Amino acid sequence: MKVVKHSLKSFFIVLIICISGCTTQLAPKYDAVLFKGLTDTNVKIMELFASVSTGTDVATCGKREGAYNAVIGSIDALALQSKARPMPENSITEKVNEYLESRGIGSMSNGEAPSASALENVSKQLAKMKEVDCKSGLKAGAVAIFKNAVIISMDQAITYESFLVR
Repeated sequence: MKVVKHSLKSFFIVLIICISGCTTQLAPKYDAVLFKGLTDTNVKIMELFASVSTGTDVATCGKREGAYNAVIGSIDALALQSKARPMPENSITEKVNEYLESRGIGSMSNGEAPSASALENVSKQLAKMKEVDCKSGLKAGAVAIFKNAVIISMDQAITYESFLVR
């Protein structure tokens, strides 16, 4: 009876070692520098939105242009940094993407981290906001619309990147 218990115990230990050694990586590795850049840039973006929250006058756009350029440049750099990380390739990701595409939904990664596309969207929104601001000024409602779109995308990027801390 002791031999059976010992053999069974040994079998389960070997099984656990084998299972724990067979992990499948579905996402890129966590990048602490990228995450810190995201959180720091998020603060600067929210400061920009706070400074224009009541609306703007086209005549004062030049005063804000440096702030726009700084946050757009930071976001573009972070998107590039996110894209530069290799995405793991495996059969599970391929099957999930095939299933999503069969349902008419875009693939899970397109070969890059989801945070990269979210950051590209933030950059586009901020560039459009700068364009409108410098062309005709911003009404408070327009600022709120731009802010909402940016918050959604920044939330996606920050959530994804914080999820990678394992």
